[in-house]
Amino acid sequence: MDTFAISISNAACPACGLTNLCEVTTVSAGYKVRCPRCGNFSVGELAAQEIARWSTQQKVNLSGWIRENQDCKIVYSDLDKLIDLRNFTIGEKAEKLLEYLAHKHPNPGEQIMPFGHVSLELEAVSRASARSELDFLLREYLQKEKGFMLYPEGDLISPEENFYRISPTGWAYIDSKRQANPNSQIGFIAMWFDDSVKDAWAAIDKGISVAGYKPFRVDQKQHNNKIDDEIIAGIRGSKFLVADLTGHRGGVYYEAGFAQGFGLEVIWLCRKNELEKMHFDIRQYNCIPWEDGNMADLTKALKDRIEARFGHGPLNNATAM
Repeated sequence: MDTFAISISNAACPACGLTNLCEVTTVSAGYKVRCPRCGNFSVGELAAQEIARWSTQQKVNLSGWIRENQDCKIVYSDLDKLIDLRNFTIGEKAEKLLEYLAHKHPNPGEQIMPFGHVSLELEAVSRASARSELDFLLREYLQKEKGFMLYPEGDLISPEENFYRISPTGWAYIDSKRQANPNSQIGFIAMWFDDSVKDAWAAIDKGISVAGYKPFRVDQKQHNNKIDDEIIAGIRGSKFLVADLTGHRGGVYYEAGFAQGFGLEVIWLCRKNELEKMHFDIRQYNCIPWEDGNMADLTKALKDRIEARFGHGPLNNATAM
């Protein structure tokens, strides 16, 4: 979408309907939007017209999806899937909110002030329909019910103390969700077994190795068991899984889904010219793109992502990049 026309400040967001706080720019096929709640995205004119007819709950779900897929482009053909985004339970809303706060405020004891535009962002993340629901999730559920948040109580609290913090119990819960196998040294590789991605496999293998972990791909292991059993056992024993979606093999999606269900973090990769073919449900994840003939960049990007998420691993197998 090429911008060529008028930028309108304080317009209504075509996705969530928020008024007076958005910047909407008319472009060749629709609109480019900067919204305090949804974030940044583009939407086609026909899609915007149809979304305007959606229910409040459908717009709440869409706003949350956009917040997780920043700089996305929504066209009319996407609406059949977006209109059916499921409603989150209260527990799922609270967990989304807690995970997001931990990501935005990674230092224990850090002050969290969910006010102003920040509160709109948190409403989208948690799929809260209004500020009152966000307050309920923070105060009643995460703080009082679960003990995952801290907030000063009492009549003598000064304005300077009017902030949340994630509690030690909250950090313990977050850590338990992040690390299904905290002592594992293995990075499981799920990808297409094809010669066309042979160089990418070598780059992925090296990226895991130089990050200090042991790469594992099931077709490289000698075994007498069923291959499915070996895959499941390999995933269960891993610290994380690297899923390369190039070729869009059903088995790779299955292995990544199993890993997530087991509590492992999945690092997503895909050849750059196939990103548009990625399954719709995967678009919310931050995927590392790669190109043939540029394997050094793939190795470094994967190494950096692993170390940013888990720290450098325990194995001394790093080599010059």
